[in-house]
Amino acid sequence: MDWQEIMRDTWQTALVFFSLLLFARFLGNTQIGQLTFYEYVSGITIGSIAANVAASEPDKVWSHFYDLALFVALTYSISYLTIKSRPLRKLIEGSPTVVIENGRIIKENMRGLRYDLDELAGQLRQQGILDPSEVQYAIIETSGELSVIKKADYQPLTKSDLGIHLPDPTFPVELVMDGEIIEQNLRKHNLTKDWLAKQLAVRGIADVSEVTYAAIDSKGQLFVSVKTPANRQNNN
Repeated sequence: MDWQEIMRDTWQTALVFFSLLLFARFLGNTQIGQLTFYEYVSGITIGSIAANVAASEPDKVWSHFYDLALFVALTYSISYLTIKSRPLRKLIEGSPTVVIENGRIIKENMRGLRYDLDELAGQLRQQGILDPSEVQYAIIETSGELSVIKKADYQPLTKSDLGIHLPDPTFPVELVMDGEIIEQNLRKHNLTKDWLAKQLAVRGIADVSEVTYAAIDSKGQLFVSVKTPANRQNNN
């Protein structure tokens, strides 16, 4: 393999790598476990076309890259249209299907999904359910995941059931990460570096560089995690 081939492979692979980063950002951030069958197949196809671009001969690189860009554009267009049109969304992505209702397994619905009892039992066990009679509704989502709503008698008691009312949690606010103060979050919540330094001093922390993570948690309290002694020495 000569230098010319190495340079060709390098730029073709780099082209695919950075293009996929851009296209993935363009298409959105659906998690793997939440992909519908259509999205799963589209992802595999995009990967396959990208591999063709990386491995193609120099005179065919841009032809294959056009195929990749076109497929991404079509995928985005379909995703946009499914947001606007519920009938189209149901046609392409399918609909959730009830497989247990009031403790009764609905075999005819499972048959249409080619979904068997072993899969159902396995997914119930993953949610800590051994007996289908405990289930009010079990629904196969379009991603293939099983959503379960237990019967009222098998649901855990909540504080509201006992008449206990607590304030709703707030979203955590990160103030320090890896020894660096996040000044934007301080300003956003009308806090200052002096306030933070005093809070750390109360906890025996002299320098913010000793802090791995600090945040105002969901209860409104300041949580601080310091670096280990070994990590402090390495940073000095």
